[in-house]
Amino acid sequence: MTADEKERLRKEYEKIPTGNLSDAMDSLGLRRGSVLGFHPLEPSQPRAAGFALTVKQMRRRTAYDGKNLARQGGIIDQESQPGDLLVIDMNGITDVCTGGAILALRASMRGTVGELTNGCVRDADEIAEMGFPVYCAGTSPVKSAMDIETIGVNVPVFIGNVQICPGDMVVMDRTGVVSVPKERLIDVLEAAKRIQIREERMTEVIRNGGSLKEAREIKG
Repeated sequence: MTADEKERLRKEYEKIPTGNLSDAMDSLGLRRGSVLGFHPLEPSQPRAAGFALTVKQMRRRTAYDGKNLARQGGIIDQESQPGDLLVIDMNGITDVCTGGAILALRASMRGTVGELTNGCVRDADEIAEMGFPVYCAGTSPVKSAMDIETIGVNVPVFIGNVQICPGDMVVMDRTGVVSVPKERLIDVLEAAKRIQIREERMTEVIRNGGSLKEAREIKG
């Protein structure tokens, strides 16, 4: 898939609510990709859809010696591509943050469209002001340089109950987060579009005074 094709696909996913994507995966017999238990840093943040750039972290095994083993900045500078969505598995560590406004700004300047982490972030007000979408476990003002090390980049990670692999499509909106396997991006998108069109027609029926029964009789 060329860069232009990937961007067109990403923009198509950006139009689809996570509820429709979840229903589409159900209709295709796929395991649900809904990432549960996390929340948007800013409720009004825009919907984001991007290809997973995954980072796996753990508690630092050696005493801090002045070297930052977390390496988020280097990963953003060297690995990120336009249309990526940063997915950081902090292994449930929530007493330190995995980044703040400066990293978010640099990621945004590189074309990264958002961040999903089972850890914490900081500088919540500044990140919200710049409009960079983040889904996280919470916030912490404590930096990670002394406590965290990165043990894998572009490897499979688990966020909540969902395995996310490099290149999977991650979509985040006010309802939640859904990850779509990269091998099924086209058929999930087509199914989600059919569901979205059907729901738009159902909405029109109800607004015109129709019953739920009448709306539900509309075929997809």
